[in-house]
Amino acid sequence: MSDNPSRILFGQLFEANKEKVYRFAYKLTEDRMRAEEITQQCFIKLWENMHKVQEGQDVFPLLFVYAKHIVIDETRKFYRERKTMSHISRNQPVSSGETEEDALVRKEFRQYMQKLVEQLPEQRRNIYILSRDKGQSHKEIASQLSLSPTTVRNHLNLALQSIRRAVMVHYDIEPK
Repeated sequence: MSDNPSRILFGQLFEANKEKVYRFAYKLTEDRMRAEEITQQCFIKLWENMHKVQEGQDVFPLLFVYAKHIVIDETRKFYRERKTMSHISRNQPVSSGETEEDALVRKEFRQYMQKLVEQLPEQRRNIYILSRDKGQSHKEIASQLSLSPTTVRNHLNLALQSIRRAVMVHYDIEPK
């Protein structure tokens, strides 16, 4: 591999800014693993946009924006998924306005959801149950299962995607 000018400049920018980006990401997340991931993602974005960077340019403001947007996007995605899954699988008591048919539909849905969860691979299923049923955080699950929070998040995302797809197919729901 030859050292082209972009690669050399990127290396210099990486060395000069990696600690600042990490500290900023850590301040936003208070999670070392996520801060490391965000730092990596910021520098990947910088590499993808190296053609726009001038030698001598201070890129920290750009990296700052990348980090902020990554955290915002992750947070939005997490809350959107959590809200959707909680709404779908909520165990609501039968209200006075609810018919027996509604209660039966809700019960069938909960049973279907349980079946989907049981069909997940073992580790994914355990992570899903600890997160959704027991309300544990990624950090708590990671510690309990001796995994990284990133691995926990990835397994949970895959579990949610699998369940979402199955529910959409089963109930013939068109994706938005």
